[in-house]
Amino acid sequence: METLGVYSNVRITGSGDDPHAEGYDCELYRENGQLFGLFYSSQGMVGDTPRGRLQDVRYDPVKRTLFFRAKLTLGQEINRDTGPDGRPSRDLFEFDGTLDGKRLSGSLTHRDGYRPSEPGERETVTLKLDRERSAQARESAPASRKAWQAEDLPMGPQW
Repeated sequence: METLGVYSNVRITGSGDDPHAEGYDCELYRENGQLFGLFYSSQGMVGDTPRGRLQDVRYDPVKRTLFFRAKLTLGQEINRDTGPDGRPSRDLFEFDGTLDGKRLSGSLTHRDGYRPSEPGERETVTLKLDRERSAQARESAPASRKAWQAEDLPMGPQW
């Protein structure tokens, strides 16, 4: 099991009692040549960031191309389909780009998981290796991918 690192473009704004975070993190590991990890989306108050396990991961180490999907729940949605009580959001992220030792860059698409065939919002992102958080990830890395999959996922998707 190898910790590849934590890649991030999260920006913290505000100060004191009201700091906000905006951006994305991707925590990557490798076992037997297979990549796995977590994707985080920060869109508000700092702390307890929504996260999801990487799915459908495809990595070509020669070309350094990487594709993955991640399901998250960023909040509650209320609309005419949900009624007054709302429902947990279904946020589907798809990344298609490149990974090198210092950055993860490419196209990130955010779709509504209730309507996955709709085009969604696409943006170009560059997440840079965060050495301090990567060292922390190494210290708390799971023993194996199987152990990692069995772990509870706080702030994970509700779908």
